[in-house]
Amino acid sequence: MTASTKEIDGLVDELKWGHPETRKKAAIKLGRIRDKRVIPHLVDTLENDEYPYARVSAIQSLLWIADQSIIEVIIKIAEIDQDDLVRKTAIEALGSLKIKSVLPRLEMILNNEQNSEIKKITSNAIEVIKGKIDTWESGARPS
Repeated sequence: MTASTKEIDGLVDELKWGHPETRKKAAIKLGRIRDKRVIPHLVDTLENDEYPYARVSAIQSLLWIADQSIIEVIIKIAEIDQDDLVRKTAIEALGSLKIKSVLPRLEMILNNEQNSEIKKITSNAIEVIKGKIDTWESGARPS
């Protein structure tokens, strides 16, 4: 889907200034455009938005765009975000990307994590990346 600069600018304004649910929806719409011009805005949301569901939507949208530049920010969120849902989503995203270079960081999360749910998701992400499980849909996805 191609979008005009005006359309992207309107969605970016919603992403920055809208009600929390509006920001969440704007993040999804920006991801569906799949235009690399929106990456900095989604990263800003991921790093700074107080609303966890807007951050989760930003992660999902960054995955749709699938640019190499998103990896480090998603790793950072997986490591330090204060919201468990956001962290779980970031860890699942890293597993979905299947990039072997993130394995040491995921293993560090696994070894240092206290939350059993996050440990399980991290372990599953590692297994997906290593090819021991095909995809999240083959039974690895946590409920």
